[in-house]
Amino acid sequence: MKSKLDKSAKSLMACDLTNSIVSLFGETFLVAYFLQISNENIIQVSIFYIILYALLGIGSILLGNIIKNNPQKRVAIYRFGIIVKSIYILLMVLFKEEINRYFMAFAMFYGIAEALYWSTHDVMNIEIVENENRKKYMATKRMLDKLIHIVVPIILGTSIELTSFTNMAIYIFVLTLIQIIISLHIDTNKFGTQGKKEKYSLKKYINSLSIYQKEKLNKIYQLAFLYGIMMDTIRVLVVIITIMTFKTSLNLGILTTVFSIFSMMSLYLFNKVYSKKYSKKLLSFCATLVVFGVICLIVDINKTTLIIYNFTYNITIYILEVMFKIKADDVVKEYNIEKWIVEYHTFIEGFMEIGRITGFFLMLIAGFLNEIFYFKLFLLIVTVCIPIYGITMYKVEK
Repeated sequence: MKSKLDKSAKSLMACDLTNSIVSLFGETFLVAYFLQISNENIIQVSIFYIILYALLGIGSILLGNIIKNNPQKRVAIYRFGIIVKSIYILLMVLFKEEINRYFMAFAMFYGIAEALYWSTHDVMNIEIVENENRKKYMATKRMLDKLIHIVVPIILGTSIELTSFTNMAIYIFVLTLIQIIISLHIDTNKFGTQGKKEKYSLKKYINSLSIYQKEKLNKIYQLAFLYGIMMDTIRVLVVIITIMTFKTSLNLGILTTVFSIFSMMSLYLFNKVYSKKYSKKLLSFCATLVVFGVICLIVDINKTTLIIYNFTYNITIYILEVMFKIKADDVVKEYNIEKWIVEYHTFIEGFMEIGRITGFFLMLIAGFLNEIFYFKLFLLIVTVCIPIYGITMYKVEK
């Protein structure tokens, strides 16, 4: 019998959903804003994300020692990440066009904020949520996240250029305060119970694994690498193509809203009917649909093919994401590595950042070549990672 989500799990989910609203400023519309003030400079956008994800990976390694050896401080570090990220958003709004001059500094600031937030969040997520509840937790959180994306992007898309710094500061302050208050309900006694006898050591973690564990975990690391490419690179790439095609933030907001509705529907069906015996069919369907969408876009980039691509991407990619998140967290108990949970997460984060950096490095090359052929080729290369991801996920699931 499945147990209900406890207060800590619900609180962590609520913090995540509030963070999603804040992140809309720092992700989708940041890319749109960069393209506007830099005359659609893809090179600058690529460099920004390479710096961001490099610091996120390095930060996770450096924070690992504190997170493992001082488990009671995890929520405090998490809250600090919330505050730093909010300051970053406020600076972004305050500097406006000046971001173009200091974009590397902004990328570094954002990377530090994300490292503080996610290095603690993901470890807490594994310990707080029970394996039997994980599918429900992940799917529900993603559906609610998509619901947020239905309403907020239209508001941002229509008001982003009109919102004053004072109003934005009030919004961010309130959202930050909400996250911090909610985080007070996370039970710190849940953390570090399995790993207290072991000091943080990536080397000891690797040496402690059996051949069987290494074989299984290597597939998870492969998924993390592919996840980094297909989730983050394609996400930014789609925003760039949308902005270049539709030109305005309003249309970006409307499209994001429509596609979010389809994402919610697919996630709802996944939560209701998915089981391992359907994994091969589901993974094949998702991979095939996305590849179809990208072929349409490669043949001719226009409003129709862009809509087709976004439709196929949004109804499938988040199912693939949730499947990875569920499995990546479940294996901690399945493979008996509870005492190495921080080290395991450090490796997962590391491979994801390598994937992200690889993807944005390819985008950087396409930006330098500045030909539509290379842009399409880059899109094809990144999208090919999705069926490879599907095959690897099936091997892990069966």
